[in-house]
Amino acid sequence: MLLVFILSNLIDNCYAYSDNIKNISYDNIFKAIRNHEIVIYKNEYNPSKTAAIVNPEMSLPIYINFKTKKIYKITDHWPGLVSITWLNDSIAQIEGSCGTGCTKSIIFVAPSTAVSCSTHEYRIEDLNPHYPPDFQHNKPLLIDIKKGIYLCYDNADNIQVFPLPKHPTIRPLKGYYSEKAEIKHGKLSVIYENGHGKVKRVTYGEV
Repeated sequence: MLLVFILSNLIDNCYAYSDNIKNISYDNIFKAIRNHEIVIYKNEYNPSKTAAIVNPEMSLPIYINFKTKKIYKITDHWPGLVSITWLNDSIAQIEGSCGTGCTKSIIFVAPSTAVSCSTHEYRIEDLNPHYPPDFQHNKPLLIDIKKGIYLCYDNADNIQVFPLPKHPTIRPLKGYYSEKAEIKHGKLSVIYENGHGKVKRVTYGEV
């Protein structure tokens, strides 16, 4: 199952703009790239180098496709964009800061779909108040292209598994939070940590 197919049913879907972006065109961006006015770093290209994510104006990440000669604005405004990780030719995870003490993440599916998980705050009531993590983020715990699933926190601090396989909702262990999940030997595991740094791994079964 393709991740691009399941995104139509998920949380916080938004669609990037088409190539009709005011004052920005494919020709203008390509010319700026050719003249080294815009530098594309290695990680900003997709694996086949047929497309890239660039930032021609401050706070305006744009997807550019060199084969179709089209561009798409990914977000309206993002002053703290930091890193781009391409997972394959059409799916990338974009991360950055959204201000003091928080980080923002988007799952971008080319050419025009941007998916954002709910914001998760680590300062939840079950954690030891003397050692509370003091930041929040919406970074997915897992994106698995092969299986076509990803894991995100929801607004109630539960972990949601999309596109809803055998364990659609996971409640974290009391006093623990998670930043990471993985699939090993076809089974889903979530790695938890408490306020004291104690780590637990819980396997939830096949996915």
